[in-house]
Amino acid sequence: MMNISKNLLKFLFFAFFILNFSLASVCAREASTLKMCTNAEFPPFEFYENGKIVGIDVEISERIAEKLGCRLEIQDGSFDSVLVNVQNGTCDFAAAGLTPTPERAKSVDFSDPYFNGSQMIIVQNGSDIVKKEDLANKKVGVQTGTTSEEFCKSSGLNIKVFCFNKSADAVQDLLSHQIDAVVVDGFAAEKFSSALKDKVHIIDEKLTEETSCFAVKKGNHELLSKINECIAELKRVSEPNGVSELDKIVQKYYSVELPLNSYERKNLKSKYKEYVPYITEGIKNTLIMTLLAAVIGILIGILIAFLKLLGTRKKFKIFKIFAEIYTTVIRGTPVVVQLFIFYYGILSLFSINKVVCASIAFGINSGAYVAEHIRSGIRSIDKGQFEAGLSLGLTYSKVMRYVILPQSLRNVLPSLFGEFITLLRETAVVGYIGVMDLSKAGDIIKSRTYEAITPLVMVALIYLSLTLIFTGLLRILEKKLKSHAVYD
Repeated sequence: MMNISKNLLKFLFFAFFILNFSLASVCAREASTLKMCTNAEFPPFEFYENGKIVGIDVEISERIAEKLGCRLEIQDGSFDSVLVNVQNGTCDFAAAGLTPTPERAKSVDFSDPYFNGSQMIIVQNGSDIVKKEDLANKKVGVQTGTTSEEFCKSSGLNIKVFCFNKSADAVQDLLSHQIDAVVVDGFAAEKFSSALKDKVHIIDEKLTEETSCFAVKKGNHELLSKINECIAELKRVSEPNGVSELDKIVQKYYSVELPLNSYERKNLKSKYKEYVPYITEGIKNTLIMTLLAAVIGILIGILIAFLKLLGTRKKFKIFKIFAEIYTTVIRGTPVVVQLFIFYYGILSLFSINKVVCASIAFGINSGAYVAEHIRSGIRSIDKGQFEAGLSLGLTYSKVMRYVILPQSLRNVLPSLFGEFITLLRETAVVGYIGVMDLSKAGDIIKSRTYEAITPLVMVALIYLSLTLIFTGLLRILEKKLKSHAVYD
């Protein structure tokens, strides 16, 4: 049993360093990149197509990166986080169809405008809403943090505002009769109404007149100057009656049609292959994060458990206090909040891959729970074994390492396996920071097809399949370890 537990610990250390090294290598290759943060749910400015983020903002950003001699890295996240990412240095600039406002200008600097737009209203066919005033006392969907939200809240029409992470989610609620209208950028509104022309249409009235700009960190005049130079070059018309490069880019994505409404089942089948890359990437990242977080959690859990036990001695009481604070704080706060704190706090200080960042955050969270499992396992070992080890001349650490820990690990294996399965499910929240996991993949498919049930059921079945596979593998391992126990 001792040899098996030693091998298990060796495997954990080996897996930790292999995973960490492979992911760190990815980070190292990203040293000469220009990082753009966006919300890739805003067609035609930025949206997913064939597993990649494309759109007007993306193509302009690629020109900016080319001008700077860098490779563009796109970080997808929620719209209301893009300016925060610019402020804390997580990315170099934001491109998400951003409209300059006095409030936003307090935290970031804006480039010259590259697009003129407006806010428009989308309603279902047959709706009694035909003008702006008809929004009074209606349920209206908007994307969180956008100028459409600002308009609805300051219009004086007593609009009941419903905020969504993505405008596509608002359109989905409109289709299911949960809200009466959606207010969104006019360009995006045209794309949504074109894709769902049999179900929704645009009210022919502009609610606002606004421009779209890029945003950089306050005081980053060098990057802002390069962005403005690039925008000026793209706007330049080189021949009489010609069109600028910027106009060509806009027209290119203006003419791109979004997928038709997937309520037409044949369309869902014909488009199925398009969604495979999202699912594949989601499964890969989910497994990487789960495995790496499990290894980190076990290593931290063993350390914290030892600190708590060591702290029972008077001269080492400080260790127990530290361990108690750690477990109390981690177990007393939601994992998604810890993920945000770690992402916005740690990632802004160090250039860490998002998958690695999320894995560390989940590992730290898991460590607090694993520590209690390990501690209970250690306490389940008869005290006489510890005293016998000391009487044979072994030191405290050697008794714990060679006598107590191997037996305690065996006792807590079922609970550790349960913690692993919990980790697999907990990773579903990483979509909030833009990591492509299974849930994020399902979210993208949902926003592309305008159907919620099919993508969600598909993602749920994949999670269930992974859970059953790992549960089976862990049970086989548990039986194998039990077969080596001398008293089982």
